[in-house]
Order: sequence, then structure tokens, then C-alpha cells
Amino acid sequence: MKNLAGVKQCDITIQEELYLAGIEEIKLESKGEVPFTIAGRIGYWTLERAWYYWIASVERRQDGLILKDAIKLHEKQNPIDPKRILGDSVRTDGFAGGIHPIKHGAEPVYNKTLEEKLLVLGYEKVYSKILKIEYVPISVGEISKLCEEGKLDVEQYVNLYHIDDQIGLNEFKRFLESIERKENHE
Repeated sequence: MKNLAGVKQCDITIQEELYLAGIEEIKLESKGEVPFTIAGRIGYWTLERAWYYWIASVERRQDGLILKDAIKLHEKQNPIDPKRILGDSVRTDGFAGGIHPIKHGAEPVYNKTLEEKLLVLGYEKVYSKILKIEYVPISVGEISKLCEEGKLDVEQYVNLYHIDDQIGLNEFKRFLESIERKENHE
């Protein structure tokens, strides 16, 4: 993908990439280095163009991909290059190197239920003077590890991707549509 940082006529390239992927255009003003006025929409996902890649995100974590689906997307074979997987260019949480969603990037919804489960596991609350709240300090990686080890049972979601190429953008759309069709038939 082209570097669109500072490119005044970037909407033309953005429209082309969205068209090739079959993604709906929406009006949206840029807040970053790429001065776009349009973005993409797939269900709850908003796609905004960055320098060399797309940023796909949802507002509410639970509108993202549940971990089992995020794993399927990550491990899906690239349709052009059989030596690669989609996780190489559809990067969980934007991590370079395509980190696996089971290792880091799939987060639960942070709520009272999660907090109670963490307290049972021996984690303790701390008070944040800045936030003026008590919370259990734990990283996404720690949560992923606890879930992987079977010590914590919570639904995890991936709510952010960086998509590096047109194939990844096309396949991301196809994958979301296939999940939607599957859910509608259940």
C-alpha cells in the first residue's frame, strides 16, 4: 500500500482500496497524518487509512472478534502466497511480526465479573490517585496467559487490527461476512 501521510488527494486511493475490497464508504474526518475525509465500514468495524496500512477497530470490545474467530482469521492461509498466513498482514492489535491473538491482543471485557475472578486467583486491587478508582492491575499478556493455562475462563475479543495490504483488506472483509452469515444461520 502507498504511504498516504500528508497526501492531500488521498481519498482517491482510499476509495480505490475500499472498492477493491467491496467495503462500504463512510464520511469521516481524519485525526491523523493521513488527511482523509472518507473511511470504511463493515458492520461494527470502522476502517481508517494510516500511513501504509488500514486500522480496523470497533468501539465496544465485545463487538470485536471473539478469540476463536480471531485465531481462525490469523491462521488462515494467504490466498496468493501459501507460505504466509493472514496474520502476517492482518495484524492483531497492530503488532509487528503478526503476534498470535492467543498470546497477546485478545482482551476480555473489564467488568466486575473479571475482577472477582482475578481476586479469587490472588490478585489484589490497588488505588489509582490519578483515576480515583480501585482496580486490579493486570496486563493483556497476563490475562492471555491465565486463559491459555486454564486458570481464567472469560470470553476474549480482538477489537483492533492493522491491515498491511490489499489482499489482507479483501480477506478481512470476506472473513467478517462469513462469520456474519454463519451466525445468522445458527
